[in-house]
Amino acid sequence: MTPEGVRLLVSRILNIGVAVSAVLMAGGLVGSLFVGWSGSLTNHGVFMASLSDFGAVLGNILAGRPLGLAQAGLMTLIATPPARVAASVVAFGFEGDRDYAVITIVVLIILTTSLIFLR
Repeated sequence: MTPEGVRLLVSRILNIGVAVSAVLMAGGLVGSLFVGWSGSLTNHGVFMASLSDFGAVLGNILAGRPLGLAQAGLMTLIATPPARVAASVVAFGFEGDRDYAVITIVVLIILTTSLIFLR
């Protein structure tokens, strides 16, 4: 893979990640206009414990709650930079550039660690 190919791959990942995120968040916004945020934030009349409970995203989407779409969009946006870094690791590996691959792996470890442990 050429350096230009690496830049194009990383750029596409960024563009696709941001576009998918925007579509999901816009879907959550539009959905909330129909049911209202209070309708999307309650579970049969009981207010959900936390808006930052991302463990319930799939359940919220399947239940038709706009909150689920908005959360999925946010999660997609958060996952985009680590996906770009992971793609860079693979690209540098194909190029045989060990130095950049190792440096990028360290960056990926730092990003992943911060996403998991820092809240």
